[in-house]
Amino acid sequence: MIGWSTKGWILSDRKFDICIVGAGASGLEIARLASRAGLRVALVEQGASNGRHIFQRVPLMVGKIIGNPKFVNAWQSVPQMAAGETTRPVLAGRGLGGSSRTNGNVAYAGHADRYAAVFGQLGLDFTDVLSGLSQSSGDDMPRVPTWADELSHKFIKAAVTKGARSVDDPDLELYGAAPLHVSTKRGLRYNHLEGFRANAAQAKISIIRAPARHLIWDANSITGVMLATGETVRADHVVASAGAIGSPELLMRSGIGDATMLNEAGIDPRHDVPAVGLHLKDHANLRIPFSCPAHDTLNQKTRGLAALKEGMKFLLGSDDTVLRGPGASAGVNVNATEDYRIQLVHFTQDRSKVASDGIVFEREQGASLGMYALWPHSEGSVRLTSQGLDIDPGFLSDARDVDTTRTALDHARKLIAQMGFAPRDLDQTDEEFIRNGVYSGYHLIGSNRMGGDAQTSVVGPNFAVHGMNELSVCDASVLPDHVSSHSYLPSVAMARMFAAQQGWGA
Repeated sequence: MIGWSTKGWILSDRKFDICIVGAGASGLEIARLASRAGLRVALVEQGASNGRHIFQRVPLMVGKIIGNPKFVNAWQSVPQMAAGETTRPVLAGRGLGGSSRTNGNVAYAGHADRYAAVFGQLGLDFTDVLSGLSQSSGDDMPRVPTWADELSHKFIKAAVTKGARSVDDPDLELYGAAPLHVSTKRGLRYNHLEGFRANAAQAKISIIRAPARHLIWDANSITGVMLATGETVRADHVVASAGAIGSPELLMRSGIGDATMLNEAGIDPRHDVPAVGLHLKDHANLRIPFSCPAHDTLNQKTRGLAALKEGMKFLLGSDDTVLRGPGASAGVNVNATEDYRIQLVHFTQDRSKVASDGIVFEREQGASLGMYALWPHSEGSVRLTSQGLDIDPGFLSDARDVDTTRTALDHARKLIAQMGFAPRDLDQTDEEFIRNGVYSGYHLIGSNRMGGDAQTSVVGPNFAVHGMNELSVCDASVLPDHVSSHSYLPSVAMARMFAAQQGWGA
């Protein structure tokens, strides 16, 4: 049966085969595959949201809950010394589905060549995993082009004529211009939460709604999880799947991490793994706005009668409505001195307001081009102190990322001109615009990096924490580097690789 609360009688007399901490995309997929293999699964999730809120289902409406603590955990980073010396909001989804219910829903697993470059030296081959993710369009995991309009097609045409590969290229997801692909069905978000509900062996799964406080030790082994309620979940194997912030935090609060840091934070070091929380990476996004007279964008289509019209089109099942998309409609990946991505975003807004107010559209007929280095070199960290978490995305701390972003900015200006428009006067130097303007793409990875040794990484190629066979980490935090322009499907790819190693099948 599924336990939807933490009543003592549910937990006290039970021991599970596997306890998964975190019900985001990775955690759900691990639970689904483990349950179908006959394992008794405890799925621990801190958030109360069940992922069915209308703003989580209608793709565009997620902009209204992006700062709502019911649906997201929100932190402020430490001041970004290479990016305007100011803090940046850092967000992660909570509740069933995690960030996959509060993100833009863009579904790119990434290219096999990139996985080979990142994982090849670790002996992992993702060919079979990617074959089930990259091109899927079945009912269990739809992956379809999002809404697009005349402005979108202008962008695609300009991007192709400026040197990107043809939209018919088989490597489109790596280098090509096209409408974004999303996981929707009949216009509604339909991703791995729906797949979990439809395909997991639900009788094998207990969903436990409570924050995980720390792992339970028995001598040198992990035997379960202590909840914030004071209850315990016992299991033969524990998997941290709480994301690039939550998973290293759980390890550190359990005494697993850099011993010196843990001592300073008032935590008894139990297992010295210096790399826990290090190597955090994110996509440092930048947007350049432009006016587009005669083209209504979200600035207009979300107001008054125009908004009513869009709602009616959505209810009638029309493909031609902005509500079906994430606010961006098309993108292009470009290989210059470094790889970067440019996307067409159908609104202009000060990104500093997003975390607190949600997305508030402006009034002019305007849009923007968003851009970022696909494979950034800059790294930050998640550290535990006596005061709590210090989160440092490390934006632009590596000068190579500044150079790549400058190249992307120059390319974006040319695309805007090719589309027949002009960028908004920025009244800053390019250097100032880049360093003051970057913000989180919420594509956080790497803070429990996978690698071959316990000094520079946290888990081995088998996802086990170095020196601890009964404890694994499987989510975006184990990625040694970015493998895609977005992190949702790579997180699922990690879960499927983990399941394959366990022999659970597809």
